[in-house]
Amino acid sequence: MTHSYDDFFEALGKKESHGDYKSINTLRFMGKYQMGELSLIDLGYYTPDGHSGDNRYSDKFWTGKEGIKSKTDFLNSPQIQEKAVREYAKHNWLSILNFGLDRYIGRNIHEVPITISGLLAGAHNQGPRRVSTFIKYGVNSKDGYGTEIKSYIKDLSGYDTPFKSRKKLLGLKKDKQGQTVMYQIEGKDWISVADAIQMVKAFLLDAVIVTNSKGTVFLKTPPDHSTDNNLG
Repeated sequence: MTHSYDDFFEALGKKESHGDYKSINTLRFMGKYQMGELSLIDLGYYTPDGHSGDNRYSDKFWTGKEGIKSKTDFLNSPQIQEKAVREYAKHNWLSILNFGLDRYIGRNIHEVPITISGLLAGAHNQGPRRVSTFIKYGVNSKDGYGTEIKSYIKDLSGYDTPFKSRKKLLGLKKDKQGQTVMYQIEGKDWISVADAIQMVKAFLLDAVIVTNSKGTVFLKTPPDHSTDNNLG
C-alpha cells in the first residue's frame, strides 16, 4: 500500500502535536507541526528580533506574509500551517541535497532504511545537519524532549514525495584535444557539458562544477560519492 505526500504530513503532524493546529509546547514551538522561530524566519513569515531562536514572538516582527501578522494569526490558520510546512520541506530538501544525503537513499544505515520521506522527517525534527551526522557518523541526537532523530527517519520512511534523488554521472566523451564535450547521465542519453552544468545548478545531477587552471569548466563527482568516479 502506498502512502501519499499528504499522508506523510498527517503522520508528521500526529507525531509533532497529535494534529493540533493550536498546540504550543513548553519550548514554545507551535502549531500542528511545532514550527519554531528560526524556521518561520527561513520561510519569510518572521524577521530576526534580536533573540532569534527562543520562540518568543513580537507582533512587530511578523512580515505579513500570507496575511499572518501575529502568533495568534498563525495558530488560527490551518491552511497557512499546511502551506508553510510544505515550503519548509522543500527548503529542507535542498539542504539534504547539499549534504549529499540523497546518495544514501535505498540503503540501510544504522539499522534504518533511508528514504526521502524519512530524511525530510528527520530534518523537520532536528535539521538537515543532524540528519547528516546520524547517517555519516551514527550520532543519534535527541531533541529537547529526548526524542531520537533515528525514530523520525525510521517511523516516517516510505511515503511518496515530489522529490527525487539527483542523477549520477556515468561517463564522458572527449574530443581530439582531450577536452570533455559530452557526459553520460544516469537514465539519460549523452548530453552536452553546458546541459550537464545546468543540471548540477538545478540540483538534478550529483556532481561538482570545477574550473581548471586553463579556465576550462568540467564536472567531478563529489569525493564521497558511492561510486567514487571522478569525471573531467
